[in-house]
Amino acid sequence: MELAYKIKKPASIKDFMHENNIPHKLVLQDGKQLIVVNAEPRTWNDSVKKGDTLRITIPDEDIDPEIVKEAIPLDIVYEDEYLLIINKAFGMPVMITKSHPTGTLMNALCDYYDKHGIHAKIHLVNRLDKETVGLMIIAKNRFIKFLLSEDLKAKIDRQYYAIVEGILDAKEGTIDLPIGKADELSMKREVLMSGEDAVTDFEVVKEFGLKTLVRVKLETGKTHQIRVHFAHFGHAVVGDPLYNPKYRTGERLMLLSYRLSLKHPITGKDLDFTLDMPADFKAYVAKYGGL
Repeated sequence: MELAYKIKKPASIKDFMHENNIPHKLVLQDGKQLIVVNAEPRTWNDSVKKGDTLRITIPDEDIDPEIVKEAIPLDIVYEDEYLLIINKAFGMPVMITKSHPTGTLMNALCDYYDKHGIHAKIHLVNRLDKETVGLMIIAKNRFIKFLLSEDLKAKIDRQYYAIVEGILDAKEGTIDLPIGKADELSMKREVLMSGEDAVTDFEVVKEFGLKTLVRVKLETGKTHQIRVHFAHFGHAVVGDPLYNPKYRTGERLMLLSYRLSLKHPITGKDLDFTLDMPADFKAYVAKYGGL
C-alpha cells in the first residue's frame, strides 16, 4: 500500500511524520527509508515544502488463510485504497464464532479482498451486532486502523436511530454509566459500576403510541451499549431478543447505524455518510400512527 500526503506547510520530514503519527519504523524496510517526495527519494532528515507530495510505501498484508471466502453480496457505500464503508445487512454476524463459522461479514470481506486484489488483513474500525443494520468502517491496513483508533482520539461521529419502548421523560440527554458482563459465560451486558466507561448521547425525534424514535450518538463504543443503556431505564429497544422483555419471536431489532462522519486519515478530507431510514423502520412508525 502507498500512503500519499499533500504537504500543506514547510516542515522537516521527521516533524511531518511525527505530526501525522507515522512511526519511523514504518518507513524502514531492509534498512532503507522508503520515502519519496515528488518522485525523488528522501530521508527522515530531509524537508518538504507546501505543495509537495510525500509518498510512503508500506508492506502488504496477507489475507487470513483460515477465513473461508464466501461470495456474499456487500452493500458498499464508499471505497478508496485506504478505507471501505459498508451498509451491513440485518442478521449478518460480523465475526466468525463457533455458532457462526460461515455467513459472516468476515467471510464476505475475505472473498471481496481476494477478488479485487486487496492484499490486507481485515481491520474493523467499528462493529455492529448481528441484529443491527447500518454503516461500518473497514481499514485496509493495520496502520490505517491505528490512525482511526481511540488511542489517537480519532474523531468518528457515529449516530444511530433507535425505536424504544415507552415515552422518555427527558427529551435529550447523556447516559454516562459503565457497562460490563455480570456473568462471564453470558453474552449479555449490564450497567455495572465495575464495568468499562460508556457514554451515550440521545435526543427524541418522535413519539408515537407508546414508542419513541430517538437519535443516538455514541461517545464510546462498548458491546450492546445502546441496547443496555436504554434497557437499564426501562426503555429497551423494540425487537431486542436479549434486553427487551416484550420481545416477540420474529421481531426485528429497531436499531440503525445511519450516519458516520470522520476526517480521512490520509487525505484529511471530511467524509460524511448518511443512510435513509429503512422501509421497515418507516412502516413500524406508520403502523403506530407516527407518520
